[in-house]
Amino acid sequence: MTVHSVRKASSGGITLGLAPNTFSDWSGLMRVMRAAFAQNVGRIDPPSTVFSSSEQDLQDSAKRESLLLVYRGPSLIGCLFLRSTQDELFLRRFGILPAEQGAGLARRVLVAAEELARQKGLHRLALETRVELRSNQAKFQALGFQITGGRAHEGYDRVTTLRMEKDLHSARQREFRHSRG
Repeated sequence: MTVHSVRKASSGGITLGLAPNTFSDWSGLMRVMRAAFAQNVGRIDPPSTVFSSSEQDLQDSAKRESLLLVYRGPSLIGCLFLRSTQDELFLRRFGILPAEQGAGLARRVLVAAEELARQKGLHRLALETRVELRSNQAKFQALGFQITGGRAHEGYDRVTTLRMEKDLHSARQREFRHSRG
């Protein structure tokens, strides 16, 4: 598992941090992911691979990627896998338990992802979201992401997934100008 020094943040009973090498609650992580993605069953085509993935698949992903975990007290409530490429940090399998959604956790998780990207010298965040999930697209756009392309899943003749990116260099420039008034 790739672990970098993202500041472990705790506020209001919520703790965000990268999974340590000793992380072992793969069944808990699977429960969180399946609960978070369950609201999309029947809404997206093709179905999410979260439901055909195993705990071993999660462990294998965590060996190649960073895993950001979100806790309320001792309870795991969210996650995000982060894969570094040469020029970007790709965000995938971003899930927060439905009961915890709408409280600003997505913003906090994405701020932590930005911090990790900057520490690695990367200047862009990227993710994919399904075409049908317009509310997700709107939330990511409100957080500074822009749609930059799309792709079709294997066997489909239409775009099924949109790529969204956030340029961190531009975001930092806007923050600096805003802070100076």
